[in-house]
Amino acid sequence: MWPMLHNQEFKVYIITTGDIMRFFVVEVIIGTMTYSLAMKIFHNVILASAGGWIGTETIKRLNAAVKILLK
Repeated sequence: MWPMLHNQEFKVYIITTGDIMRFFVVEVIIGTMTYSLAMKIFHNVILASAGGWIGTETIKRLNAAVKILLK
């Protein structure tokens, strides 16, 4: 028998179409653009992959920093 937990929580996550679009734009479109740019600069798949990852992470962190600064 499973032990009964007294503090049971039921979490609901709401995913809006704006969240999906933001994910799509940042991860897919910007990631592809930064990968292509890094590929043209370095001519190396490994460095281009790292460049694509760094590009999307930079955009996400800059967006978060701007939101914090505007508060």
